[in-house]
Amino acid sequence: MTDVVSAAGSLSAALVSGRMTESQLRWSRRHAGGTALIQSLLPISRLLQQWDIATDAATWATTVVNCMTTVQAERSAMPRQWAHLESSLRAALGEANGLGHADRISVDDCPEFFNPDRVWIDFAADYFSLVLAGVGYWREESSTRRAGKVRIPSYDRWLQETVASPGVV
Repeated sequence: MTDVVSAAGSLSAALVSGRMTESQLRWSRRHAGGTALIQSLLPISRLLQQWDIATDAATWATTVVNCMTTVQAERSAMPRQWAHLESSLRAALGEANGLGHADRISVDDCPEFFNPDRVWIDFAADYFSLVLAGVGYWREESSTRRAGKVRIPSYDRWLQETVASPGVV
């Protein structure tokens, strides 16, 4: 947290003095976009971890709508190799509880599609944790070049690798 405060202070000083470098500007934009993504992914991650008590379809739908809206808004700031991110998140949620497209249907219709599955919820929770970590690394990376190399696999690729790993049943 101290790093964020000091970085914000440095950026503020650079803006005030009118000497913000292009690198600082890119980092500032990346940091803001990454923060927005994390703030929209965390509520879904929490719901996935509490799936046995988080059974209100409207709560899920609202959370999915907020997340997808943010992912779409931040798409231009994300690395090109994350072009799959929206569809990957939708796939994970669709398999987990049927609400991967909650932002495209009426909230009143969501209970009809809401069908939580414990096994798929566990997969989705693990994938969301991976995405959150990747976005966090990308957001905090000081080098634009290194930030662009942060990889988040597609949900399908990650799932294939996870299921193919020894010890996974």
